[in-house]
Amino acid sequence: MNPHCDQVTERVALGEALGELAAHAQSCARCQRVVAMPGKLGATRHDVDPGLGFAARMTVGAQERLDVRRRRRIVGGVAATVAAGALAVLFVTRPADPTPAVQPAIDTTQHHQPEPVIDPANDADLKALVNLADVERSSRLSADWRQIKKPLVPYRKLFKQVAVQVKHEAASQGVVP
Repeated sequence: MNPHCDQVTERVALGEALGELAAHAQSCARCQRVVAMPGKLGATRHDVDPGLGFAARMTVGAQERLDVRRRRRIVGGVAATVAAGALAVLFVTRPADPTPAVQPAIDTTQHHQPEPVIDPANDADLKALVNLADVERSSRLSADWRQIKKPLVPYRKLFKQVAVQVKHEAASQGVVP
């Protein structure tokens, strides 16, 4: 579906002139049917008047349909963008060829010595991590709330004043807080 088709449909639904879309409307079979529809509706003779607000109801219905189409286009565009992004991430993060083109030469003259074994009893970092991971000791630690509350006292007054103003404004507008 051409994006011009939606614009033609919208202009016909609102009763506006086609303007620059007239050339498209004459070349597109779907748009020709949409443009011919008001004439066909006008050619039918009914004894009963559709009632007050018929045009408004039709305009609202057309606008709803156009809104649904617009939302679907947006959702489709977002979905395509997410899919393209995921595909780009997949290509960027995939590992390179696991087998190198040239095998490195193995030097047999040097002997590898094994990594030194770290004694957990003498490792300071390991001791610090174990100390931090002590759940029972950590659960007893707490902040001194008196020091935290003290600088917040002026803000409490301001918050109460703003809350009172908001309640008064809501009550004056008839909104129940």
